[in-house]
Amino acid sequence: MLVTCPNCKSVFKLPNTNNIEQKLRCSICKTVFAVKDTQYEFDETETVPQPEPSPRIDLDTPFANDKPVRKKSVLARILAIIFFASVCFVSILWSFTDYLNPIKEKFFSKDKAEIQAQIEAENKRIEELTEKVKLLQIQGLRQYTMPNDKVGTLTVIEGKVVNGFDEPRGFVQVECSLYSESGEMLITKKQIAGTTLSLFQLQVLNQEELEQNLNNNLDIMQKNTNISPGASTPFMCVFYNPPQNAANFNIKIISAEKPEDIQKQ
Repeated sequence: MLVTCPNCKSVFKLPNTNNIEQKLRCSICKTVFAVKDTQYEFDETETVPQPEPSPRIDLDTPFANDKPVRKKSVLARILAIIFFASVCFVSILWSFTDYLNPIKEKFFSKDKAEIQAQIEAENKRIEELTEKVKLLQIQGLRQYTMPNDKVGTLTVIEGKVVNGFDEPRGFVQVECSLYSESGEMLITKKQIAGTTLSLFQLQVLNQEELEQNLNNNLDIMQKNTNISPGASTPFMCVFYNPPQNAANFNIKIISAEKPEDIQKQ
């Protein structure tokens, strides 16, 4: 008997039988079917693969090849749920309770101590700097814009720093900033005091030459290393092609040193 699988159309040879109610399982696609529900014919001349015998199966019940739920899969899901719940529980304890504070202190006390030490060191540095510049005053301040033959447009801020201490100061440094009308800072520049340029220099020198003259070490050493009490040192900040919306400016003294400290340096 030649029987054809209704699913994959594979043909199998079976011993001749009149029991067409018999159910078979295809050895190729594993489909279960009854002989009467497929093509079959009696033919002893053709050799084809033998199907796997299968017991009778009630069509109203699941097929025997349906895989049952594996216990391992269920166990894995249970473990995953337990793990997720544990993580959530620990997170709640960590964030909203004090039960884990000993652990927090153990892991983060060192970091907090280092951060606190850095903050204290920075605060101390700011206090020392404030003490060095608190009696220095800016006088004769003016700001103007002028053309330059090689650069374009220059915005110049100049003035002088007066020493109000009862002891000398030196290496005074200022910071100049340009602001828009709304108060937004557009550009800022730090400049060591002690040098100024003439209007002629501002008009004809290129940017590199201007910066070289503004940071002339000879002028700085002569005018900004030993400023006596009541004396002053000039300064000049130059911005090259500044933003067109610049409307205001600000200047502040950001550092100064005592002459003995300068000699050590």
